[in-house]
Amino acid sequence: MKDMNELANDLLNVARILLIAIGAAVGLIKIVKGKTDENPRDFFEGLAVIAIAAVLEAASFAVEYILR
Repeated sequence: MKDMNELANDLLNVARILLIAIGAAVGLIKIVKGKTDENPRDFFEGLAVIAIAAVLEAASFAVEYILR
């Protein structure tokens, strides 16, 4: 049976995968839509979404370090 550390690591890994998948997909869609429509606001919103996903990804590593 898994202990709490392994369970927390597994849950954080799932959260990281979801953050990367959702953040990258939404961000890239906004970037492409902004470029296609020549709308800089959508383009920069897409960059912001990817940046926020990256910050949350880094925060998940900090949480894992704290839980050890």
